[in-house]
Amino acid sequence: MNQIEQMFALQKQLNDQTNGEIWITGVTKENRKISWYRGIYMEVAEAIDSFNWKHWKNINDQPDWNNIKVELVDIWHFIMSESIRIDDQTYANKHLEITTKGDFDSDILVSLLENMLQLSVTSNINPELNNIRKITDLFFEIISHLGIDVEDLYKRYVVKNQLNTFRQKNGYKDGTYRKNWGGVEDNVVAFKIMDNNPRISPEDLYSELSSEYSNLK
Repeated sequence: MNQIEQMFALQKQLNDQTNGEIWITGVTKENRKISWYRGIYMEVAEAIDSFNWKHWKNINDQPDWNNIKVELVDIWHFIMSESIRIDDQTYANKHLEITTKGDFDSDILVSLLENMLQLSVTSNINPELNNIRKITDLFFEIISHLGIDVEDLYKRYVVKNQLNTFRQKNGYKDGTYRKNWGGVEDNVVAFKIMDNNPRISPEDLYSELSSEYSNLK
């Protein structure tokens, strides 16, 4: 199983645990409608907002590259979920040997993100127009400009996947979960664990998160 296939397996496991296996039909176990496309375009909007696009303020600011990368990983969760829903998860394997550009070209990136937003809004409004393959292609083109290859994407995804799993099991839905861990967000803690041990398994990463969380006062 390659790293893309491993990510799809982890995503299905997360969705099954969070929403019940009924999610594949388009609703959660609480009978709430699921829109993976809305999830995509809302995260895309957040990624775009991390660029210095506002001509009326902070004209010399640099894009928030770290947050842009975080938003892309969130988008990847939703892309995989929709691909699994329509049983088209093998399509992404065409990008397994992605070659990264790493040019961080803001104009190109914003344009690609806006194309993704348009495609996801269109599919959300008209479900018969399923644009997930085009969105998948755009996703890998975007991360290429950000210097992210499949191995790097896998590491970033595993961090967020295990963190999302941890959140769900510790009161995220009912509002009892604590997102601030000793003055920093849980995202920061999770990525620090991965940075300190790049080859850590998903299971061991989860254990480390549990240990950190249990030490909170």
